[in-house]
Amino acid sequence: MASTSSAPRRSSRVRRLPPRLADSAIEASTSARPRAARARRPLPQPASTSARRRAARGPAAQPVFLPDEIWEYIFLRLDAAVDLVRASAACSSFRRIVSEPQFLRRFRSLLSPGILGLITSSGYRRFFPAGPPHRTAPEARALGQAADFVFSFVPNPFSWHFRHARDGRVLLSRLISMEIRLEDFVVCDPLYRRYVMIPRIPDDLIAASTQYTMSRHLLPVLAPAGENDEEGSFRVICTVLFEDKVMAFVFSSCNQTWRGITSTISLPDGVIEYMTYYAHGCLYWIVGLTLNSLMLDISEMKFSIIDLPPHSFDSTSGIVECAIVETADGRLGCLTIVDGTADLYCKNWQSNCVGGQEWLHDKRISLPKDSGITYNWEVEGTAGHYLALVGESSRNSEHIVVDIKTFLVENLCISSNGAIFGFPYARFPPPLELPSI
Repeated sequence: MASTSSAPRRSSRVRRLPPRLADSAIEASTSARPRAARARRPLPQPASTSARRRAARGPAAQPVFLPDEIWEYIFLRLDAAVDLVRASAACSSFRRIVSEPQFLRRFRSLLSPGILGLITSSGYRRFFPAGPPHRTAPEARALGQAADFVFSFVPNPFSWHFRHARDGRVLLSRLISMEIRLEDFVVCDPLYRRYVMIPRIPDDLIAASTQYTMSRHLLPVLAPAGENDEEGSFRVICTVLFEDKVMAFVFSSCNQTWRGITSTISLPDGVIEYMTYYAHGCLYWIVGLTLNSLMLDISEMKFSIIDLPPHSFDSTSGIVECAIVETADGRLGCLTIVDGTADLYCKNWQSNCVGGQEWLHDKRISLPKDSGITYNWEVEGTAGHYLALVGESSRNSEHIVVDIKTFLVENLCISSNGAIFGFPYARFPPPLELPSI
């Protein structure tokens, strides 16, 4: 019987590695586990652009809190009122600082308000706002929407006529009677719809003026308050010319009384213009066809006659537009307009212009010109250091504003020929304005 050989059996014992090889295997498996664990972690994503920018800038900057006094110092040095309006809309704390009455008074004392438009008594609409590209166009539009230039808040509004404007106030008048030729007056604030009825001139003052014949009234004006008057007060001055006398009726809102001033100065021959100019605390009227101006010092209430530059009178045509202004360097200026060119003559200011230097030519200002269009320029009035002019042509009327301090000429608005002859109205925009009455 043949014997069969079986396959060798595998030993059931575990084969042990030599000590040196075992230690090497343990070290290999131990070092492999961390690598496997790291391999199972998610890969880091690339940082976003905003994150990289934040990392480059470093930690976020903490807000800086400045005292109100520092912000007031900054706001008082802004160039334009519209910049202050934008700043007040930035946050509630800025709005609180800007709306303080004391701050607004300081701001208005340092910055002259810009001309926002023209005010006129012709027609139903009495305010024509400045339009683009004039820099006050947004403020003018806001004022036109907020104010009442029809003066519907005044009793019998359509019986009154516009006479003058200053510091946001408007002077209206109506004729008392054809015999006396004197008028009633009311001073209005169209933005806040307030008015003050001015009492009539006393009978004794009226009697002193009606005993003369050939009397003529100049344009009644709103004059600034005196040095010792209360803040916000005003004066109304009405000047009357006679053959050999000049009288002025002056009303002060401080004491609510009229007083009369009479002067016997020798008036030069010539027609005294209705337009009134204000500079260095004095009122001026141009004496047409002469080289003279009638001046009233409203601090001393004294009349005098001053000379004008030789070029303020054209010996050929006799037609020269003139305006008395106060220059940026404190001198007295006379602006003459001939053939579309304005020439500024200046002289040092002294009391009543007595003993001052001769008029010297200071600046020539070119007025706007269109090809093929000839403008006939006339003075509409002054407001602060701004002079408003209207150039009439066969096509339209161009209204411009000349800044006497910077000699900048800006277009105010354009109207159809003969539609507007107004007076410049200047005040701060509604958010920065307090009631003037």
